[in-house]
Amino acid sequence: MKARLEDGSIVTLEKDCRCIDHEGPHWLHSDHVYRQLNLQLLGQGMLQTQAFAIEERARLTRKLSIMKAKRIAELLA
Repeated sequence: MKARLEDGSIVTLEKDCRCIDHEGPHWLHSDHVYRQLNLQLLGQGMLQTQAFAIEERARLTRKLSIMKAKRIAELLA
């Protein structure tokens, strides 16, 4: 995974844990896991949609906070 930093430079996001079930930074892996769990909350009712929205807001707030701390402007494929 690569990222564009606030200064415009492109960097490779390195693995920062000893997990054997994923590559790249642990915070990005966790973000993906939480996204998948949140998708399971979606249903046909308003309460399920609200639960999804609440959990997604929390996930994205955390992700943005980490990205700002690491001065990441954009995640690249």
